Amino acid sequence: MDFYLQANNSYNRLEEEFKKYGKLIFCVDFDDTIYDFHKKGRTYENVIHLLQRWENYSEVIIFTGNGEDKYEMIEKYLNDNHIKYRGINCDASVAFSGRKIYANVYIDDRGGLIQVYYELLTLIEKIEKGEITHE
Repeated sequence: MDFYLQANNSYNRLEEEFKKYGKLIFCVDFDDTIYDFHKKGRTYENVIHLLQRWENYSEVIIFTGNGEDKYEMIEKYLNDNHIKYRGINCDASVAFSGRKIYANVYIDDRGGLIQVYYELLTLIEKIEKGEITHE
């Protein structure tokens, strides 16, 4: 079986990277991950709260398909919801020569959001309890 299809391997990788670096870099989709793009009355409070809990241990990059004409609205939404972020569609603080934005984890409604959510929730709970620390 492929390595990352085996239970716990993606979580273990996140835990190891946190221990090594003391923070994780999140690429967070905007539409339908933390914002009700389709105006269906959906809430995203759990994901937003998780990002807030991670504030001291993460770097958040908003990774969106929206154009620059929407950035002002996105920034206002992020500020109104107390989501600390590095930038929108910007490079991470880690130098990386590839076309993809470097991140430890991608948080996206179309990319295994439920798995990522629970892995990050488990990890932040262990960090907050002092069970896991930066080496």
